[in-house]
Amino acid sequence: MKELVTVIVPILEPQINPTEEKLLHHALQILSDYQFIFVAGEGADLSVVREHAENIDVVHFPKRYFESRQHFGQLLLMADFYEHFNWCDFLLIHELNSWVVKDELHYWCKQGYDYIKAGPVLADPDKTPGILKRITGLSEEEKRVYGAGYADNGLYLCRIERMTATLKGKKSVAHQYRHNADIPNADSVFWHLEANRFLSHLRKPTDIVRSHFAQFGVQYDNAATSPFALTGISRDNIHEIPYFKNLPETE
Repeated sequence: MKELVTVIVPILEPQINPTEEKLLHHALQILSDYQFIFVAGEGADLSVVREHAENIDVVHFPKRYFESRQHFGQLLLMADFYEHFNWCDFLLIHELNSWVVKDELHYWCKQGYDYIKAGPVLADPDKTPGILKRITGLSEEEKRVYGAGYADNGLYLCRIERMTATLKGKKSVAHQYRHNADIPNADSVFWHLEANRFLSHLRKPTDIVRSHFAQFGVQYDNAATSPFALTGISRDNIHEIPYFKNLPETE
């Protein structure tokens, strides 16, 4: 029988900073019931990671995919990446810019979705592409604007079988996105705009449901009902996010 879900934590070059260490330490604590696998470039120095979890499972991929977030996004547009973990049903990709508020991982795996991720934060929300625009396709400039809205948005839950099937079914389009260096966070743009264009490949939640899964930390207002996770967290903004100001010192 397959495992339900595995948590994947990518470690990009160079070494992780103190804020990322804080996010990593918290993830290992709150999701301690699940298996963690770290993905890193060949020959990566993981000594800081081992300070938080001595016996870690690591899967290495070519070093070029860990030189930056843009390079890592290329790996997330390859079927081989997801197939590498096909002994489980779901992957929670947990980049070190996200914070799990409460352990609802099992719950979200059972909701029937194939791909769940917080939507982008656009400088002009009125420019969010509508249904017709998504069908006809975005211009290169529109894709760049849309991709920029996914900066530091590195947490998503996905069903491996459907991700690989989508990439194989849209091999040519995925290849174009993978090699387009002008689109920031091209993987997120592909999964949000291209995966279900013309034909539905992935079951994705509505915007309201998605907001219960994850929200950007800078937008979260400490409401009575908290999401599963916060994302968009960096060393530049963590001290300005109200949620973190209210945490006990032990966090």
